[in-house]
Amino acid sequence: MLLSKKIGVYLNQAHFLFKQCFLSELVANNVDLTPEQYLLIDLLWDEGPLTQQEIAIQMQKDKNSITKLIDGLQRKGYVVRKIDSDDRRKNMVHVTAMGQGKKQEITRIAIDAADKILSGIPEEELICATEVLSKLNKKMKKLLQK
Repeated sequence: MLLSKKIGVYLNQAHFLFKQCFLSELVANNVDLTPEQYLLIDLLWDEGPLTQQEIAIQMQKDKNSITKLIDGLQRKGYVVRKIDSDDRRKNMVHVTAMGQGKKQEITRIAIDAADKILSGIPEEELICATEVLSKLNKKMKKLLQK
């Protein structure tokens, strides 16, 4: 198999399997979130309130997918939409008090899940993999901007 094909296959498999492993850890710890919902609420924990458009850009997903993720998080009580005081046409997505209260617990579960997945791989190899993935991301973003 060509190297470029192998890389594409392995990236796709790793993405799928990482999400599945992470989901199983969330379920095992009674956290009612999907991996995508976790990424969205983690973004809000880090950045504070954002518009749906800002979330879509940062998560690199289309607005319809983001709407569904926000709807799910809102039903579960993690987030709420509020009208932007500066522009009434925009909704800002805020983390609720309940969502904020679960930040430490859920973040610990996420870190433990990642640590479990990455255990046994030497740190220098993980650093190298991170550098290569970063270069790939930058290259692909440039290609999409053309």
